[in-house]
Amino acid sequence: MDPLLATLLCASLALAFASVWQSGPPAIGGAGFGLKQAPDGRVLIDALAPGGPADLAGLRPGDWLIAVNGIPVASLSGTQLVDAIRGPVGSQLLLVYARGNAQPGQVVVTRAALGAPPGAQPLPFHPAPPHAPPPPGAAPRPLPFHPPAPDAPMRPSAPPPPGALRLLPRTLEDPAAGGRTALHFLVPEGWQAQGHIAWLHELSVLANLRLRLSDPRTGITVEWLPTMHFAYTNQLPGLAYPGQNWMGALFAPPESDPARFVEGFWAPQALSHLRGRPPVARQDFPRLAQLAIAKDPGWQAQTVRLRYTFDMQGQPWEEDVAFTLAYAPMAGGMAMWNVQSATTCRAPRGELDRNAALLEAVRQNAHFTPEWLATYSVVRQLFRQGLAQQMADTAAFGRALQQYNAHIQQLGQQLHEERMHSFDRIAESQREYLAGVETFTNPYTQQGMYLPAGYTEQWMNARGEVVLSPSPGFNPNAGDTTHWLKLERRDPMRS
Repeated sequence: MDPLLATLLCASLALAFASVWQSGPPAIGGAGFGLKQAPDGRVLIDALAPGGPADLAGLRPGDWLIAVNGIPVASLSGTQLVDAIRGPVGSQLLLVYARGNAQPGQVVVTRAALGAPPGAQPLPFHPAPPHAPPPPGAAPRPLPFHPPAPDAPMRPSAPPPPGALRLLPRTLEDPAAGGRTALHFLVPEGWQAQGHIAWLHELSVLANLRLRLSDPRTGITVEWLPTMHFAYTNQLPGLAYPGQNWMGALFAPPESDPARFVEGFWAPQALSHLRGRPPVARQDFPRLAQLAIAKDPGWQAQTVRLRYTFDMQGQPWEEDVAFTLAYAPMAGGMAMWNVQSATTCRAPRGELDRNAALLEAVRQNAHFTPEWLATYSVVRQLFRQGLAQQMADTAAFGRALQQYNAHIQQLGQQLHEERMHSFDRIAESQREYLAGVETFTNPYTQQGMYLPAGYTEQWMNARGEVVLSPSPGFNPNAGDTTHWLKLERRDPMRS
């Protein structure tokens, strides 16, 4: 499977990293595990947050839940089970469970902040002298970002109540792909968006998403990082050199240390402000690593999030760099490996933790359109036919794609249907428990979407705008000329 296409599909299905260091509002806690439903109807523990409440209590993957706080699990829907497990940070939760053929047992766990397992071991850190680093990476060039076309003339919406959050839909268009809409995403009101699709016609990674979302008030920035294929062999001494384009991949020996990979691949350009700085903490996600290579037999992978600290204009900042490194089995003296699903979040110290759930929702709701994914698939076929030089010319590239319009539309519809079917096959419950987000159904498209936890009312209008309010009974239709529909929780346990 093409690793870039796997990355794009993961993005479109909203596979993202669980928040590791979340604290602060919303003060909602969990037990630190993910669940899945077995064919016989039992609810099994599917994944554990290392060092989380359930892990410390002795629960293990494969255990199945019988009751939560005295309520039989069989009597609860998926969303009711999620709500039963969650509660105020520091409150206690009684779980009755069974393991194999043993008699049922019970444990009491103390709810911890979602995604904040205690005891995470930081990597060795040697503070560097304070300095003002250069601006983080080269700024992506701005392209048009448009809200989806409404069915009716757009009218101003009433301002949300105090404590509410408004999320606005945006799209990124790809001029090189005939002006097709490449990406749909949600941004909090007041945030800025810059970016483009970078086509790399001479490499097997044919396209990269370069998108930066930022809040000018707090400085919070979410950015998608370049991905790449790598190849290496020791059978051609003197004929291949590090960094050389070798059969569409960069020639480089496999790097198993994620911190060294950041230093060698992104720090020279995209993350120049992190050059020479070791991470202060690391978190591994074995479950996500397995998902990244699920269709690639023999491959190995590691999915990590590294936290860095640095100074920006005399102020302390933090940055979380999250990505997957995947490695193919050695064959014929050649090693193939790649980097996938690479994002980074930076902010003044403390802001990443305070906004962890919001950042997860922002990243998880960015997905490529089926039509653009189909276009990418066609371009990959053209590349394999040896038309890389022709595609390097933008005009010729556009003409070539015009010849495949009917095929692109058909393939796009197929990808759309596959996305609709596969959404519920992903471990929704794991994402909800560990990442501080909840799953809802878009009432206009029936697709899943992800929103920060901690709000009692969730509404959407036909323009794709979302309003979240902590006030019970809030209804944006009151006093507003825009029609809003109430969002319904999506059952994370349904198959």
